[in-house]
Amino acid sequence: MRDDILYIESIRGYVKVATKKGTIITWQSTSSVEAVLPEKKFIHTHSSFIVSFDKIRSFTSELIDIAATELAVGKLYRNAVMKVLG
Repeated sequence: MRDDILYIESIRGYVKVATKKGTIITWQSTSSVEAVLPEKKFIHTHSSFIVSFDKIRSFTSELIDIAATELAVGKLYRNAVMKVLG
């Protein structure tokens, strides 16, 4: 299942997990989901987003494109994201 994850989005106490096959919404915290993800395959790019490295199609310092979905890169995460991806 982890290999199918495109990105994870935090939405007011819920977590939306976007996969290749669809979307799963669950009542969990982002930190609890992040704790079970392989650290070398996922990166926190925004207070609301965790993305899968190998699903990133393109990126800038402000946006990441995954499966034709643009996700914001937060100011607090920008340096870490650019260090890992850039």
